[in-house]
Amino acid sequence: MAQVVLENVYKSFPTRHNERVTPVVAHSSPLAPLDSPSMVERNSREHKQSISVLHDISLSVADGEFMVLVGPSGCGKSTLLRLIAGLEKISGGNIWVGDRLVNELPPKARDIAMVFQNYALYPHMTVYDNLAFGLRRTMRGEGRGVRGEGKNRSLDNLLVGVTRGLPKQLRYTTARERAVDERVRNVAQLLQIEALLNRLPKQLSGGQKQRVALGRAIARNPQVFLMDEPLSNLDAKLRAETRAQIVKLQRQLGTTTVYVTHDQTEAMTMGDRIAVMNQGQIQQVAPPLELYNRPATRFVAEFIGSPPMNFLPVQFHTPLSIAHPQFHFSLPEQWANVLQNYNRQTLILGIRPEHFYLSTPAPQNLLVQVDLVEALGNDTYLAVSFVKQGVQPSVIATTATNTLQVRIPPDRKVAVGEQLWLSLSLDKLHFFEYDSGQAIWFE
Repeated sequence: MAQVVLENVYKSFPTRHNERVTPVVAHSSPLAPLDSPSMVERNSREHKQSISVLHDISLSVADGEFMVLVGPSGCGKSTLLRLIAGLEKISGGNIWVGDRLVNELPPKARDIAMVFQNYALYPHMTVYDNLAFGLRRTMRGEGRGVRGEGKNRSLDNLLVGVTRGLPKQLRYTTARERAVDERVRNVAQLLQIEALLNRLPKQLSGGQKQRVALGRAIARNPQVFLMDEPLSNLDAKLRAETRAQIVKLQRQLGTTTVYVTHDQTEAMTMGDRIAVMNQGQIQQVAPPLELYNRPATRFVAEFIGSPPMNFLPVQFHTPLSIAHPQFHFSLPEQWANVLQNYNRQTLILGIRPEHFYLSTPAPQNLLVQVDLVEALGNDTYLAVSFVKQGVQPSVIATTATNTLQVRIPPDRKVAVGEQLWLSLSLDKLHFFEYDSGQAIWFE
């Protein structure tokens, strides 16, 4: 097993009119400084006519860690996975697998196994042969150049041909094939697909195909697993079952894993750490609960969590006052030091749906009208909008910026059009700078 280190990785695709991208000279050591002038200068030179999809990606995945790359479609997470696998050529920076710089190595020399979104099983081969295919090629490659290998192979082929018509238990099997068979059957037992070994892929369900694709990767016993949205073709129930199985297998095998998904539920439940990506850059790398409780940017706060965090523009007044056209309140004392430089500035207040509470009329509470009710059984989610205070109750301010998502207890019956007073959990507030979107935190 091995760690994976990405150093200032860039990826650009040339435009149709210019197919050249400026090459970047690699470091000679994974311990070389990432902020050295020469490295920054080399990695920042992108061709004017190229389309840049990854910018300055630096990430370290520890040996045996389950790292999840998550982000919206088009953010570059699958491209980054393909760079690690060697399926795309790097435009700048370095990729290390263990102590080897793999920038120029072909995919087969990187000791990496990849599980694709579409499974990529050979349709004309049985499950057994799909699992054994990579093993046979690997062992054949390892045997080349060994003295006496050609003579032994000729003898093996002769004996295999002579005994082919005999009953299975009497046929001659080479040592290499016996090793392959043992490995395939061990992997099949691990994934509970022994009964499927003689089937073709067209005879399998989506979940079974997914396990075969996993088994093909596991059979090679690589240093690193790469998984590109392997659960996207499964239904909701099977996704939940399979993601638990993948996590269990990864912990059993202890193989370093980089997993790509756009589903934040998968990311939160599977990863030891999560790297949140947006527009070709990493926004934050942290354990799941840290991302949820202390997001580094407004984008992370909105992307992690379902329904997403609510955002309201407010004005801060020293020492601890927050003002909004519909409410105003005082903050807890711990915010005094970190917000003192934001006096009379507009900030973005973030509050998650579960941190609203049904309450009574008060200046610090929010008067809202229910626009939509989503009763899920275990929870009830409301889409609400502000009611302008001081006017007739039927006059409603319903602008997109004032629409909020609220979670309430499932036993509370609410009707569309009903007006509610909501209070905020003051110890669960988040603040972000209005222009940059960077989080403001107290220690």
